[in-house]
Amino acid sequence: MSKIFIRESMKSKSNKVKTDKNRKRKRIVNFRMSEEEKDLLDTKIKISGLNKQDYFIQIALNHTVNMYGSIKAFDELKREILDLKEYFLNLDTENNIDENKLLLVAYILEMLFNKNEKRP
Repeated sequence: MSKIFIRESMKSKSNKVKTDKNRKRKRIVNFRMSEEEKDLLDTKIKISGLNKQDYFIQIALNHTVNMYGSIKAFDELKREILDLKEYFLNLDTENNIDENKLLLVAYILEMLFNKNEKRP
């Protein structure tokens, strides 16, 4: 059996390992969808003029949430509200309020105002 030919330029390259050290966005989010859902999503992304990453970030952070009552949802909501209460009680008047905390409060209020009684 003969040896595999490798160019000289390839021999000198070292195997670089990708690191997230200098990346602004280090987290990866995956989910599954049907072919029809993916085709529709791809069409919406093309129409938006955004790249996929920016489209997903915008759609994930700037959308309307319909809340459906369940024990799990209300337990998580209660936990988040208690965490926010603790944050605001321990906040000094000299400190700036974390913008993400305010966005979370607005998100929770939006969910509560848009709650639905039954799942579709």
